[in-house]
Amino acid sequence: MRKNKGFSLVELIIVIAIMAILIGIMVPVLMHFIEKSNVSSDYQLADTIRSAVAYSIVDARVKEDDASQPFLEQFETPTVGVVNINGKDMVSISSIDQPCVLKESLEEYTGFTVTDIKNQIKSKHESDTDCYICTTDGVVTVALFHTDNTGKKKPSSNPDIVITQ
Repeated sequence: MRKNKGFSLVELIIVIAIMAILIGIMVPVLMHFIEKSNVSSDYQLADTIRSAVAYSIVDARVKEDDASQPFLEQFETPTVGVVNINGKDMVSISSIDQPCVLKESLEEYTGFTVTDIKNQIKSKHESDTDCYICTTDGVVTVALFHTDNTGKKKPSSNPDIVITQ
């Protein structure tokens, strides 16, 4: 008489089915925690940008730089590329497209280029994701727009993340 030392096909199929069920349960939970982590990272990014803008607008080098003045004025009273957020007119940070001390200062404080800021947003987002800023009497407000975790675009009057100093 010969002894079989392996698993039967039925036993293997049962183990694979159990694993498939467990994976089916775990993937949505894991995706939820990944999205939560990404949103948390975005809050940190918004706070970093807010701090960088706050430090930059009081930096003596920036105040003395003539090339930075139009951007500082645009943050204070936006006129071009304006988005209204919670009753505040805000301008995109990517509007700083000319070399100036303000741009250098922001890049120094954040650790990445101004044009790369929207690529730093970790949550699911569309191609029109952007970071908006306004300064009102020295108070800096930063808003990040992207899609929510269902993939639907939120209205522009309801940003995902708003950080105020």
